Amino acid sequence: MKSKDRLLKVLAAAAAVIIVIFFAAEIYSLAGRTLGTQTVYEQTVLETVDAEMFVIRNEVLLATNSTGVTVPIADNAERVSKGSSIAAIFPSEAAAENFVKVSSLTSKLETYQKIDNQLRLAEVDMDKLTAEINSEFESILDSAYENDYSNLAEHKLSFSEKLSRKQISLDVSVDCKTKIAELQNEISALNSASTPTEIITADASGYYVSREDGYENIITADEIDSLTPEKLEEAFKSKKKEPAAGSIGKVIDGYNWFIATIIDSADATKFKVGKSVKLILDDSTNDYITTYVHSVNNFDGNKSMLVFRCNLMNEKLAELRKVEGKIIVKEFTGLKVSRDAVRLDENGNSGVYIRRGNIVNFRSLNIIYSEDEFVIASKPSEESGIKLEYTHLKLYDEVIISGKELKDGMVIR
Repeated sequence: MKSKDRLLKVLAAAAAVIIVIFFAAEIYSLAGRTLGTQTVYEQTVLETVDAEMFVIRNEVLLATNSTGVTVPIADNAERVSKGSSIAAIFPSEAAAENFVKVSSLTSKLETYQKIDNQLRLAEVDMDKLTAEINSEFESILDSAYENDYSNLAEHKLSFSEKLSRKQISLDVSVDCKTKIAELQNEISALNSASTPTEIITADASGYYVSREDGYENIITADEIDSLTPEKLEEAFKSKKKEPAAGSIGKVIDGYNWFIATIIDSADATKFKVGKSVKLILDDSTNDYITTYVHSVNNFDGNKSMLVFRCNLMNEKLAELRKVEGKIIVKEFTGLKVSRDAVRLDENGNSGVYIRRGNIVNFRSLNIIYSEDEFVIASKPSEESGIKLEYTHLKLYDEVIISGKELKDGMVIR
């Protein structure tokens, strides 16, 4: 009897072990069939060279002997001609404030007069007009979101003008005469108390900037072809100077300005004179400007001085001097795929598995850029001569990034 009991206990223990093994195998098999996926999107990746850059321009400093409050008439980075008015001197803060108010009110007055003179057109492209209104409204929202109010007034006036045009076209009565009369009266009252003591004119044609940065004329654009690496190094180490008494800004002379840097010669070989190169001049964004390689000077075997030429200008560019930026060597645009998704199929072909409904398919990858976390793949052109074993991965495919024992054509239960 005891032997029989002992046998039953042994059989029960064996059955328990078999059950545990069975369920473990099922759980493992289920885990192996759990497929984590990731949608494929297009992305651009930049290969860049970090560079300390120095901005070089021809700059004419402006000054006045008059005392008082200076108010710029021209906008920063505005193109001005020689002899044009760029700033005004006022005897007091109140007179200067009145002048600014008059300028703002005059802009509003001109807009209302333009609206009042609108002729009702027989045909108006309402879709286009509505799109323009929406665009101006979005520009107003962007200004508020980015805390950049430099063009806010301009967008508001343009929005009002286009909205009024739409209202007129829809037979809505728009009465501007009362507002025009109010603005004219307000301007008339302020004019007598906003007379400047002096109007400053530009000594040269170029781009007006209302303040100096303290590094003017350390290197000028006229010196660019004789610039030495030693002089550029001195410019990097230079200290800014305080503006002279009576300074009222400067005019950037000429259409071309330059950006100079010193980088490793191995990197410098990637750039050829005359070729266009994009530079990132703000580390916080990937916004870039297009420049052209003006010169490449290898000066000690390991280091080279590069000079880039540019003819673009805006308020942000006009204020640049010493920049911790990046030189874009190459741009890679393609499909971004997690490194975990890249596999070999049963025949040793490199690619990824994708999920289409309950079917697993293998897709080829033509990898054009690689990092530790991801790769960028792009379908090869017909001219490349690259032959693929399978169809190439496509935008919005669901790539499998986790899963075991995958095969092309496998059905997912």
